[in-house]
Amino acid sequence: MLCVQLQIPVLSLYNAFFFLFILLDGFGTVQCRHKRSETLELREECFHRYSSMDHHQSFSEWLHRKNTSHYSPIIPSYHQALLKIQETGFRNGEQVTSGASSCNTRKMSVISSETPLRERALCKFEYVLNYNPKRIPAALTEVKCSCPRPSTRLVGKRIFECEPLRYQVRVLLFDDQCNTYSEHVETIALACLPVVQANVNSDSDADVMVPISASIPT
Repeated sequence: MLCVQLQIPVLSLYNAFFFLFILLDGFGTVQCRHKRSETLELREECFHRYSSMDHHQSFSEWLHRKNTSHYSPIIPSYHQALLKIQETGFRNGEQVTSGASSCNTRKMSVISSETPLRERALCKFEYVLNYNPKRIPAALTEVKCSCPRPSTRLVGKRIFECEPLRYQVRVLLFDDQCNTYSEHVETIALACLPVVQANVNSDSDADVMVPISASIPT
């Protein structure tokens, strides 16, 4: 305040308030620009070039739309493996693939490029429904590992274990009354991968890392 009086000693009370308002308004503009700079807006993307606003509603409706066979925006390419779900079958954690994977699968005699990945996978898995009625999209399919490790008939010694590969998906989450929503991040598993056991040295007779001799470069 002392700085304002020294620089503008003849300002009236009205002008002083007007000057202060201009300062605060300019500061708010700078802050707003700083927040906008945190978001990448690539002008070549049609999202920023399309002038109308109807695509927002169209996209949310398309993302949330579902029927008995296509009930999630994220589905495996081999969608024939998924079961059809009726209206009463939308429950969180519900298995949406038929049968149960055996942890001691025998070696397949014939493997072709047409064999589904679910049958060729070292780590057996099932698809389950991740369902939340307060979320957009409400239904997501994700992978659940069926076994703690690959079958010993396929990989031999127990030096591998099965772990889910997780991804984070942006969603909208409503309150209990469905009146307001907020941005939210949902973590889902998209694959079940065979990985080296963390305690491989204590759990196996052999070490995965095999030392080899190397000559010293001259």
